[in-house]
Parts: sequence; structure tokens; C-alpha cells
Amino acid sequence: MVTIRPATSADAQTVAKLLSEAFRDDPAWAMSYSDPATRPKKLEAHYRHRVRRHPELADVAVDGNQVVGALLWEAPRSESRPTALLRSAWRVVQRIVSRLPGARGLAHTLAVEVYRPLEPHWYLHDIAAGPQARGKGVGSALLTHRLAEIDASATTLAALEATSPGSRRLYERFGFEAVGRVPTLPGQASTVMIRRPD
Repeated sequence: MVTIRPATSADAQTVAKLLSEAFRDDPAWAMSYSDPATRPKKLEAHYRHRVRRHPELADVAVDGNQVVGALLWEAPRSESRPTALLRSAWRVVQRIVSRLPGARGLAHTLAVEVYRPLEPHWYLHDIAAGPQARGKGVGSALLTHRLAEIDASATTLAALEATSPGSRRLYERFGFEAVGRVPTLPGQASTVMIRRPD
């Protein structure tokens, strides 16, 4: 049976390996790390650093003693996000950055930022199950746990980016609604989604 617990810094390497494997072919991550040969190592280093630095912003799914899934999140900021006027400026900056060599990942991040809520909100970054746990409800268990925490908090607005049709369907089952599409690889796009309070 899978249980959900907060991550610790000791989980950093396991979580990094799990997430880097899950996202090695992800179209949004391909924007930042375009070389598929080096992407897994770069992703692993990114996730390891993030979980070591902020283990309190990660949940892990555990089966027995083995970590089989993880969800990285961001708590609401106390200040509100940019106003509508600044949002327009984001779009201009995104267009400029997208033309710079090697800046596709930053351009993608800026494009996602345009659709995030202006008011304080939770942001769910990356969620994945390990290869042996896929299709066994690990992602749903992680989402159920984190959304229960969100619903019990003062700020219940949440947002995320669905980078595949399958992840979008999963998030829709949990009440997320599409608010915008962001191009990734040729002919593909991710979907920014928001879950509003009931």
C-alpha cells in the first residue's frame, strides 16, 4: 500500500533519479535541455539540488520502504503576482527571449507565467511515479494528498502545467481547468491549468 509523506533531504537522490527518468522525454523540459543525450543527467542534477535545498516543498509516495513517486510544489507567495499591465510586458519579454540562441527554456517559462493567477496560489511543479509504479494510482495518491493540504489552507487556488494529454486528463479529474496553451516542440503544446476554490 502506498503512503504519502513529506520528503527529506535524504530522499534527494532517489527523487532526482525518479523524476529525471519520468521527464527525460517531456516536451517542456526539452525546451530547457534540448540535447536528449545530456538531458537525463541535467534533469537529475536539477531535481537533486532542488530537493536537497527545499525538501519541505516535496511529497513522496512510499511503498514499503521504497520511494515510488514524487510531487514538487510551491507554496503561495504572500505578495500578489504582476498586474495585468506587467502581464503584457511578460509577453513582450517572452517574444524577445524566444529569439535568443539557447533561451527556449526561459521563453517557455515566461509563456507559462502569463497564464498563472495574479493572486497568491499554490503551484504544482512536477509529479511522477517510478517505472514500476506507473498505472497503479501513485500520481492520484500524490495529488489527493497535496490537494487535501491545499484545501485545508487559507489559500486554495492552485495552478500547474500539463505537458501531455494524459497528464491533462488526470488533472481535469481533480478539478483543474485549462486556461492557456504554450507551444513546446513542433506541433505540440502544454496546457496551463487552474483549480479554483469551490
